[in-house]
Amino acid sequence: MPVKICPRCNQRYVVGFDCKDYIHECNSGNLTLDQDDVVVMGDWEDFTGSGIKAPQAVLMQGIPNEFFGERPGIEGENKDSDTSRGNRKATHRQRQHLEFIKEVPNVQTN
Repeated sequence: MPVKICPRCNQRYVVGFDCKDYIHECNSGNLTLDQDDVVVMGDWEDFTGSGIKAPQAVLMQGIPNEFFGERPGIEGENKDSDTSRGNRKATHRQRQHLEFIKEVPNVQTN
C-alpha cells in the first residue's frame, strides 16, 4: 500500500493500490487546519452530529459586543470573538475538516 500525504494538513495516510478517491479526516493537531467554520442558520445535522437553534436565536446571534458599555462601544466600535480562522464565534460553529483527495492518473509524455 502506498503512503501518501494530505495536501491540507501534511499528514501521512495509507490507501490501497486500487483506491482512486479518498476522504481524509485532517488530524494534524493544528485546529486551524483540522476544523472548518460553518455558518449556523438554524437547526443542523451532519456527520458530526446535530444541533437545534431557535429562529429567534438565529436572528439575535452576532449581537454581543465586547466593547458594550465602554468608550469604544459608545463611539460605535464593535468587536466580536473570533475563531482561529477569523470568523465570528457567535455566528459560526466548528466541525472536523474532511479533505477530498482525488487520485490523479499518471500521464506519461514522450
